[in-house]
Amino acid sequence: MSENPLLPHRRLKELHALMLRCHELDRRRKDNPAREALLAAATIHLQPGDLLFGEGTDATVEALAPLPRPNATATGKSMSKPEGDLRLPRGSRLTLCAAAALGLQTAGSDGMVMALATAGSAEAGWAAALEYAHLARLPLLLVCSDTTGGRAARKGASALNWQTVSKLAKKLHFPVLSVDGEDAVAVYRVVQESAIRARVGDGPAVIWSVLTPKGVKQSRSMQPIARMESYLAARGLFPAKPTKKPRA
Repeated sequence: MSENPLLPHRRLKELHALMLRCHELDRRRKDNPAREALLAAATIHLQPGDLLFGEGTDATVEALAPLPRPNATATGKSMSKPEGDLRLPRGSRLTLCAAAALGLQTAGSDGMVMALATAGSAEAGWAAALEYAHLARLPLLLVCSDTTGGRAARKGASALNWQTVSKLAKKLHFPVLSVDGEDAVAVYRVVQESAIRARVGDGPAVIWSVLTPKGVKQSRSMQPIARMESYLAARGLFPAKPTKKPRA
């Protein structure tokens, strides 16, 4: 099978390897959904000097943060938690992301900020942060994982859910891209396009990644790594499973 120039075979193998790493890093997070496809396919686009902003103290996100550029002191690291004596006002996380993106833009960098969030959570100031990022054409990507099954569990101005984000996007005309968050190739392509746009000054985007709802069990063949390996096997990049011989 011929290679896709936007996702060559070498890159596919790198994506698979990163998924395995994410799965191992996340192995102790027993209450979390399978997010290795989402994390790998999103963070693989980060470059030295970019910023990765997780929720709380997420050890997996800390480990996936890109390296800083040579001689850089303030870029290319995870911002999952404040450093030193810095204490962020509660709920100001995405406002800080927009401010960091403004800093990269002002410095003339081609870097971007990637913020990870969870649907159904309360993120005070998220709408104002996205509106500012849109108007200022800031290099900001909000990657939101959704295990709600389409239910808006939380209401109010601080609610981060599909309904509220879609309403704001329709008003401001910025892209909200829905994707199967357990299909690594699909996530890769969506983030790839959005990252290119962000780096050239076309502004922010929201990547809305739908995951299996909590409490719902997947068959092994539908789990993210198995799906990726089937995709690779179809291209001769991964050993295909042996076909069972019929009984005599």
